[in-house]
Amino acid sequence: MLKSSQKKESRPLLSELDPQVKALLEQFQANAAQHPAPTTSLSPEEKVAASRQLVSTSAILGYPAEPVLRSEDFDIPSPAGKVPVRLYVPHTEEPLPIAAPAMVYYHGGGFVAGDLESHDTLLRALANRAQCIVVSVAYRLAPENPYPAANDDAWTALRWVADHASEIGVDPQRLTVGGDSAGGLLAAWVAQKAAKDGPVLRLQVLLYPNLDATTSKPSWKALGTGAYLVLHAEMIERFDAYLPQGVNRKDSKVSPLFATDLADVAPALIVTADHDPLRDEGEEYMTKLRAANVAVDYTCLSGMVHGLASLAGVLDAGRILIDQTGAALRKAFE
Repeated sequence: MLKSSQKKESRPLLSELDPQVKALLEQFQANAAQHPAPTTSLSPEEKVAASRQLVSTSAILGYPAEPVLRSEDFDIPSPAGKVPVRLYVPHTEEPLPIAAPAMVYYHGGGFVAGDLESHDTLLRALANRAQCIVVSVAYRLAPENPYPAANDDAWTALRWVADHASEIGVDPQRLTVGGDSAGGLLAAWVAQKAAKDGPVLRLQVLLYPNLDATTSKPSWKALGTGAYLVLHAEMIERFDAYLPQGVNRKDSKVSPLFATDLADVAPALIVTADHDPLRDEGEEYMTKLRAANVAVDYTCLSGMVHGLASLAGVLDAGRILIDQTGAALRKAFE
C-alpha cells in the first residue's frame, strides 16, 4: 500500500523521498547538467514548445501500454468547431453491459501541453482497472486558445457523453469525471457545474489537481523551486499563457478552490503528494468539500512528487495509484 501523509507544510518536516523518486530526480539532474540551459532567454512561444516537447518525451516513463478491447478516436461537435476525444473500451472477463459505466478524463499539462497520446497508456490501464469506458478529452490548449477554451471543451465533452450515452454504450446514470494536474482543475470545475446543471456524477477523480490559479499556497513557496519537478515560476507562466489579462483568478471557473457553493457536488477521490507544490490546494479543497458534506477519499502520499501516475513505468507507487484509482471507480459504479 502507498504511504499516506496528513502533514501540512507549516507543521513538521517532509518525509524522506521515496528511493525510486530520488533516483529519478537525480537522473533528471544529470540529464540537465549534460544539456546546459541556453545563454539567452527563451521567448514565450519557445517555452510553450519546450513544455510540449517535455510532456511528449516524458511519456516513455509512463505505464507500459496494455491492450484494451477497443479504442476509437472521433470528434465531438462544439460551438468552437470540434473537440477530439479517444474512447477506450476495457478488456473484461465478462462482456460489458449494453450500458457501461464511464469516466470522462482531462489530461494534465499546465493548459499548454498534453494530448491524447501523452495520457494513452495511463488511460488504457485505468479503463481496464476500473472496468469502465474512458473518454479522453483533447481540449484546446493555450496560448493559441486562451481561457475559457479548455473549460468550454471540458464541459462540452461531458454533456455530449451524457446526451449521447446510448450511441457509445455508456450508462448515463453511472458517469464520473477525472483529471490530473491542470486536468484536475477542469474535472473539479466540471463537477461543480454538473451539480447545478446535470448530469449527476458518481465520482470526481482529482489526481494532484491544480485548483488555484493564484498559486499562493505555502507549498508553492516551499516546494516550487524546481527540485521536485514543478517550478513555481513556470506554473505562473503557464497560467499567464492561458488566462488573459483582467481575468479574475479567484473566479471558481478559473480556480475551483474558491467556489463558495459546493452543495451536491459529486463525491471526490483526491490524491496529493507531500513533495508536490500543488499539495496544499488539494488538501484545502478536501477540507472545503467535507465542510459541505461531500464525501471525500483523500490521500497525501509520502515521499512522492507531482505526476506520479504518469511516471508509473519507473515508480512502483504510480502503478499502485493506478490500481487504487481503478478500485475506487469500480466501487463508485456499484
